[in-house]
Amino acid sequence: MKKLHYISLAVIVIASFSQQAHAQDRTFGIGGVIGDPYGISMKYYLAEDKAIAAGFGFGFADEISHIFLTADFLLHRIYNTGWDEGSLHIYYGPGIALYDYGFSDLEISLRAPIGIGADFSSAPLGIFLEVAPYVDISPDFFFSFMGAAGFRFYLK
Repeated sequence: MKKLHYISLAVIVIASFSQQAHAQDRTFGIGGVIGDPYGISMKYYLAEDKAIAAGFGFGFADEISHIFLTADFLLHRIYNTGWDEGSLHIYYGPGIALYDYGFSDLEISLRAPIGIGADFSSAPLGIFLEVAPYVDISPDFFFSFMGAAGFRFYLK
C-alpha cells in the first residue's frame, strides 16, 4: 500500500511537469538539497510566477532514517534588483510530504515552504534557501519546522 502512495504522488508530479510553461526561459531544473530533508530537488515553472517543486531523498529524525517525497505548488514574487548577474525571488505555497520510516505507517504531512532564491543569467543555475512549517496529519498530529538549502541546474 505504501508503494502505491509513492507511485501515485510521483505520477501526479511527473504529469504536472508535462504541462507547457509560459513566459519562462528556464522551465525545468534538477539538483540537490541539504538540510531537513536532503536529496534530489526538482522544479518546473508553470509560468514566470508559478512553479511545482518536488523532492526525493532521505533524512534522519530521532536517530531513525527515513525516505521522503515532497510536492509543493509555489508562487513567486520576483524582485527587480538591478543585479546584472541574475534575479532574486521570494516564494511560498502549499505542499505535501510523505515519509516512510520502514517500520510504521506512511507519515503524511502538510507543509508551507517559504524561501528565497536566486537565478543566475550567465549560467543555467539557481540556488535557494527555505524554511517549511509542517503539520503531520497521519498517523499522528505533530507540528514542527524543516529547513533546507539547495541548487538546481536548469535543463530547458
